[in-house]
Amino acid sequence: MTTQSDIKKLAEQMAGSMNSFDDIKDFQRQLMQSFIDTALEAEMEDHLGYPKHEKTDKPNKRNGHYTVFIQR
Repeated sequence: MTTQSDIKKLAEQMAGSMNSFDDIKDFQRQLMQSFIDTALEAEMEDHLGYPKHEKTDKPNKRNGHYTVFIQR
């Protein structure tokens, strides 16, 4: 798990690159999208019982996915 110190360092780095409120909103959207994608991948891996791209003889197979973007 990430420590508070690591989070603070990351926040300071990101704050230095933000020039407007729109930059902050865009970063927040990207961060949320990444979190959702990661959570859904973990849920699928847990449900199927094997990681993505692993060969298996199980009847449930992963046959791809598509990117869904969060609307502003």
